[in-house]
Amino acid sequence: MTKLDTEFQLLLSKISDQLDTEDVKSFRFILKAKEIIPVQNLDAATTGEDIFHLMTKHGLLSKTKADLLISLLKGKNLQPLVNHLEKFKTENEEELSQPVEGPCNIQDDMVVEHFMETTKLVELTSKMEIENFAVLSGLTGCGKTQLALTFACNFRKDHVESICWKIYCKDEITLMNSLKKLADKLGLEKESTQTENIDNEDSLDELRKLIKKELGKNTNGPNLIILDYVTEETKIQCQKLKDALLKLNLKVIVTTWDSTFCDIENIIIVNGFSEDEAVKFLRNKKTELNLKEEKSYRELAQMLGNHPLLLYGARSCMASSNQTPKKFIKYLRGSKSSEMDTFVRSLSDPSRNKAVFKILQEYLEILKNDYGENVFDMVQALQFFALEDIPVLLFDFFPTRKQNHQGFNTTNFIQAIKKFSFGNVRGVDDDRFITTHLAVVKTVEESMSDEEKAKLIKNILTALMWLMDKDNYDTNDYDRNYRLLPHAISVLQHVKKLKAKNLNLLCDFESKVLLAYVYDIVGYTYNFFGILKNAGEHSTAAKEACFAIIGISEEDIEKQVKKRCCHDDHYRTWETFAEEEADIIFKQIKAQIGDHEKNALLCKMAKQFALNKYRGQDHLKNLEEYLDDELEEEYRLTEKEYNTLCKQHLALPEDQLGGIFLFELVLQVFYTYGRRIFYLGDAFDKDLARSFAHSLFLAKALGHRIASEYPEWKILYVMLTELSGTLQLRFEDKADLQLKTLENLEDAAEQFRRLLEYNSENFNYGVIKSGPENAQHVHICCKRLVKCYTSMTEITSDEEKLKEIHKMGDKYKDMLKITQHSSRAVTAANLRMAEFSLRRGNYEDAEIRFKVVAPEDMIENDQKTVSSKFTHHELQALKGLTKCYSLSGQTESAKTLANKIKIRLGEAKEYEELGHFNNLMQQLGLSSVVE
Repeated sequence: MTKLDTEFQLLLSKISDQLDTEDVKSFRFILKAKEIIPVQNLDAATTGEDIFHLMTKHGLLSKTKADLLISLLKGKNLQPLVNHLEKFKTENEEELSQPVEGPCNIQDDMVVEHFMETTKLVELTSKMEIENFAVLSGLTGCGKTQLALTFACNFRKDHVESICWKIYCKDEITLMNSLKKLADKLGLEKESTQTENIDNEDSLDELRKLIKKELGKNTNGPNLIILDYVTEETKIQCQKLKDALLKLNLKVIVTTWDSTFCDIENIIIVNGFSEDEAVKFLRNKKTELNLKEEKSYRELAQMLGNHPLLLYGARSCMASSNQTPKKFIKYLRGSKSSEMDTFVRSLSDPSRNKAVFKILQEYLEILKNDYGENVFDMVQALQFFALEDIPVLLFDFFPTRKQNHQGFNTTNFIQAIKKFSFGNVRGVDDDRFITTHLAVVKTVEESMSDEEKAKLIKNILTALMWLMDKDNYDTNDYDRNYRLLPHAISVLQHVKKLKAKNLNLLCDFESKVLLAYVYDIVGYTYNFFGILKNAGEHSTAAKEACFAIIGISEEDIEKQVKKRCCHDDHYRTWETFAEEEADIIFKQIKAQIGDHEKNALLCKMAKQFALNKYRGQDHLKNLEEYLDDELEEEYRLTEKEYNTLCKQHLALPEDQLGGIFLFELVLQVFYTYGRRIFYLGDAFDKDLARSFAHSLFLAKALGHRIASEYPEWKILYVMLTELSGTLQLRFEDKADLQLKTLENLEDAAEQFRRLLEYNSENFNYGVIKSGPENAQHVHICCKRLVKCYTSMTEITSDEEKLKEIHKMGDKYKDMLKITQHSSRAVTAANLRMAEFSLRRGNYEDAEIRFKVVAPEDMIENDQKTVSSKFTHHELQALKGLTKCYSLSGQTESAKTLANKIKIRLGEAKEYEELGHFNNLMQQLGLSSVVE
């Protein structure tokens, strides 16, 4: 968001605050007449902010398009507010007259600051003027990506409204995440969500089709897509993507070492600088050379000219140390002259990338000597991250050999990266990012033993543990976790490879704890990204790591418990089974804590976590209120601040931290794994649903077991299990365990009411996180209560009982309406209120709220239906709306919507969901009329 965007949003907020209920009602009436914004969305809008959001979403309001809003304000005689808008337009007239920019993830600062235009750039530019496709092929470090980026930046200057996007294609996971980001930028966040039962190949196919369809609507061309670093693993998928894009008349540039990617006429062989270009680059601002200088410059140009990456590093090193090429060559050779001679000779053989790695190893040695071990560790860590957009924040939190000067270490690290041209750094402060090079990563990788890599990975896992959090409510926190996610995934992939090579690596107690935490947070965060299969895989790995920590397998625990009891199709047997398992797990955890060495390690880890944790915005506000001052180190706690919290009983003392850290980690992991049951649609495997339910039963049982022994810790688990997981199982009973009974639902409602009145202080790994005035806590409780009373109406026909249920449901629905404005996630709340209104027979309110959640193309007759999959909430809303139409006598509307749903489910190949929908239609008496 630009500065001007921010100013406009603040202005809209200011205007919204000065509108009353009658103003909003009048705006709704006028906007309905325009028939652009869906009526149900307008009916649900209760504030000026809601109105402005809808106007923006439907293209009626932007910083460059405020005439309609001005007209609305004038109609209500709100001239002072009109004056604010007119002043904004006048003061920013020049900037507002600029064309609207198309989607772009390529900026000028991605091109290295010392980039020099060469004949290859001229060749690429000439080719793309007459053709739509080119492949830049060449060895590692020859400048392919920089050429493509430079062309893209030049292209962008002439085509601001066009799409200009780089897709990173190193492997399937990276390609899928990169395509997902493009889809999201094109406004396809919902459509591009991938369910848990779809594999990566199918995900890639669906994303490609979605993007192709959306790009086909774009008429602001020409548009440019770069497929960067295509490998053998992604070659076939990139071929499909390239063919699809070219059919839409997009311009496509591919970078790859594989010269067989396409026909020879489309390939531009990139081999760095010519000798003259290399000399010109090395000379920089030096205008005149004598014969000896000319000779040394040419010698260095011949050595490194084919590899701009090396040449950039050579020039910056010489400049920073005031060296001539002659001195630099001698410096490079050092005591390894025979190896360097071999290296020089090998440069004439373009098939050997080892040449690049050898010289980069020399650079690394120089860097280590110049900057020390701490900075060298950071450079070595680059090998474990995704190559692009590595947050510098990771290195601010990187555990180093000397913890006192971490900011100083990061500054030196950035300087070293720039000096040796090991990467490109852009952005400022916490929004700085590094993009490194594969050649650098490979060199570092080859220079380290597996044991050294394992040691370094532990430091990286620690940094990720301190930085990533499940609190995603604030935009800043969501963005931080979103940016860290691909790098955390990459680190875990490296862990998998290392352990495959050597089973003894990363098997120590500390590594298991770190892996359990990071696998869990990645699985949890992946859900927000919308690729549920990969989220599930990481949650499963986290659970496996937990059992490894406590020293017994899940299978062995199950065998022990089966000797004493078993579970059948009734939830009580599953609860009993979980309680027996929880008792074993509790004893195993206590055994780990009872081990003096392990407990000391846990206490140390937990204390460092408590001090170094990068806390979410809401958490920070609460801590500053408790401490009556801003945090000294912005996001972290100092020793003094931690001790102050301990004195106020707002943090656990250091000697208790280790135990609670391990207990809470296991609880968090069981819950994250179990909550996957709430992402299941109507079509799912019952055994899978029961495994998820079992994990939630286990979390609850373990939480109660902990509370019975450590009553002062009860606040640490209530929010985890009772509120957010176990009780929810009773609403729908997807595990088919006879959970949905009136008695169980009344008990759940009673527990939710207690939780609503309960002092909602809750701690996060031993430090207070939220206090009793927690609006989010109230919102969640009300949402659960409305769902609970809705479920009750589905299983009782007693008139007196229904009156009581309706009365209580209405009470908490009204409370939910109020708390909805303080919550950042309202989709589920609208769905809960719609479902309750439907059961109450309040079809008008139900219809309005279902339509707010349902996809617009399904409920607006003049909109073309898309073919993507529904999200879980969308499908529930559409089913609810179909019921609403049918029960309220709108049979034709019910038939029309049902047909649309069936077509969409069929096109998305959701055949099991289609079968369940047909059953619903049969229950509603619509099966004979639905085609």
